[in-house]
Amino acid sequence: MSNRHRTGEVVPDPLTRRVQVRSERHRVNTLLADVTGQILGGAEPDDVIEPGVGFRGERHRNPAKARPSARRRRHWKLKMWKRRTALRRAKAALERAAS
Repeated sequence: MSNRHRTGEVVPDPLTRRVQVRSERHRVNTLLADVTGQILGGAEPDDVIEPGVGFRGERHRNPAKARPSARRRRHWKLKMWKRRTALRRAKAALERAAS
């Protein structure tokens, strides 16, 4: 089971999370349109307050979670390794046939 089931934090289901993200995106876009209107109306760009992003995903808030996994890659599971093994087998078969 994943770590999120072991902690006491409540993780919202994907549908609720999608609704939160969409509403936050809508809020920021609306505020940006207001900022544009203020600047076009004659306000100085330095005087206008930019809207901040209030909702951010867990990876954006916690830099430790944003780091890549510390687990090592298993080289024998990569395609490069399989190609290399097949090439070595073919080369050995050619050498056996030549001698």
